[in-house]
Amino acid sequence: MNKWICGLAIALAAGAVQAHEGAHGGHAQAPAQRPTPVATGKGGAYYGTIMPTGEPVMISKAAAQPEQHSAAPQAFQGRITEVCQKQGCWMVLEDGGSFARVFMSGHSFSVPKDARSTAVVYGKLSVKKLDEKEMQHLASEGSKPKPQELQIDASSVWIAGG
Repeated sequence: MNKWICGLAIALAAGAVQAHEGAHGGHAQAPAQRPTPVATGKGGAYYGTIMPTGEPVMISKAAAQPEQHSAAPQAFQGRITEVCQKQGCWMVLEDGGSFARVFMSGHSFSVPKDARSTAVVYGKLSVKKLDEKEMQHLASEGSKPKPQELQIDASSVWIAGG
């Protein structure tokens, strides 16, 4: 009986460790299905939460003066150039030669891994210096990260065409 209890305890502990690592350190497996939008409209699909109304700031404008656009969450617009190929939990927006990496807040939602159109995201902008571990992690997901980048922690994403 003690062998069964010990075996069960070990199995539960291993599962807890694996769940913890999956929540913080990356993606063990890609989701089997395409992400489901929370709504559709304006010729596209919304992921995450419903987007607040307001005119988006172009990524190039935000990149030129990030300190003026980082105080509070707001909408940003650009063209999708990269998406996490493991889970769709981040994407890169480009506009006028400027880029921002958009993370789906807390891995709470994902976007289609084949998205490559115009997008508007709502979230908080920051300037982030990446360490070697972060750069390797992003590269393993199909990205070409730079040592410093603009990042947006997004609660809502609209993608043209869905």
